[in-house]
Amino acid sequence: MTTNSDRGIFALSVSELGPTLQALQKHGVTLAHLAMLRTDNGDNDYAKRFARALTRDGFQTSTDTRIARLILGASFFDVPDWVVLYGARFSRKEVREALKFPWHEDVLMSTCLLCGKTVKDCHFAFWGIEKLNDSPLTVVKWNELHPPTGQPKFYFSTDPWHAGQPHTDVATMQLRWYLIHKDIVPDSTRKNPGDQVKMLPPEYEASTTIAEVMKDILVFRKTGERPNPKRWAACAERTIKTNKVSAGNISCVGYFNENGLVVNDWDGNPYGNIGVGASRNFLFSARNTPPLRRVFLLAVLDRFYPAAQHSAYFIHILFQADVFFNVQYFGVLAKSEKDAQ
Repeated sequence: MTTNSDRGIFALSVSELGPTLQALQKHGVTLAHLAMLRTDNGDNDYAKRFARALTRDGFQTSTDTRIARLILGASFFDVPDWVVLYGARFSRKEVREALKFPWHEDVLMSTCLLCGKTVKDCHFAFWGIEKLNDSPLTVVKWNELHPPTGQPKFYFSTDPWHAGQPHTDVATMQLRWYLIHKDIVPDSTRKNPGDQVKMLPPEYEASTTIAEVMKDILVFRKTGERPNPKRWAACAERTIKTNKVSAGNISCVGYFNENGLVVNDWDGNPYGNIGVGASRNFLFSARNTPPLRRVFLLAVLDRFYPAAQHSAYFIHILFQADVFFNVQYFGVLAKSEKDAQ
C-alpha cells in the first residue's frame, strides 16, 4: 500500500496547491522561475539551488537570522537568496558571519526615525557581498548581470556617463549586513546636500551608490517593487572629472521604472525630486554597540559635539569611546568572574 510519505510532495492535495503557489508568488516567484525549474526535467543547477534554499540544506541558521527573516519577510535577502538568484558561492566562514544579524528585533519593530512607520515596513535588509564568485560586485558588474534585454535593467546600459568613476567602477559592498530605508528620506527634497545630511539622525548615514543600487535591484528581485520610481536618492560620493562629467557632482540613484534603474549625477541645487538615501549606521547595530552604552555616548556627543555628528571627527570620537568602554566592560566582567571562582 502506497502512503503519503512514499509519494513525497506528490501527496500535496489540489486544495493545497493554490495556497502553495500563492505563497511563492507573494515572495517574487514567477512563471519564468518555475519554467527554469523544469528545464531538463529538473536536472539543472537552478533547480538544485532552489531546492537547497527551500530545505536550507547546507545552510546553518541562528535565532538572529530566523527572527529577522520572520519579521522582515520579503524585505530580507540573505545567503540562500544569493545562491538561488545569482549562483553565489560562500565559504563556511562567510556563512557563519551571515548568521550574526546585527540589529535586534526591537529595532526592527520600533518606529522609524526617518518616516514614522515601523522599521520593518520601510527598510530592506540584505547580506552585502564584495565579490560574486571572484568578480568584484561593482555597479559595472550589476550592469552586466542585468542586461537591457530583461528586467530589472539599467537605463545607462551602454556607454554609461559614469565610466571611470570610482564609485561605479571600483567600489563594492563590505561583507556584512545592511539595513537601508527603501525610499528617500521624507521631506529631504528641495534641500542642498549639506542640509539633507543634517536631517539624518546619528543612527543613519547617507547611502553609498553601490548600496543604493544593490538595494533597489534586490528589492525588485524579492518583491517586484521599484523603490523611488520618480525620485532620486542622493548618495555619499562625489564625481571626479572625466570627459563626460565635471568634478564634485553628487552621485544619485533612482527613477527606477520599466526603462531601467538610473545612476546619475546632481549639481547640488535643490530640486523637488532629489532627496537623500539613508542606510542604518553599522556602528549603531545592537551587536556592535550595547544599548545603554550607545545612549551614553550619544548623550555626550550631543552635548559637546552637536555639529560633528556626521563628520569623520564624530566617527573617530565614537570609535575611541567605544574602545574605552569595551576595555572597561570586559575588564570588569573578567574580574567579576575571577572573584566568583
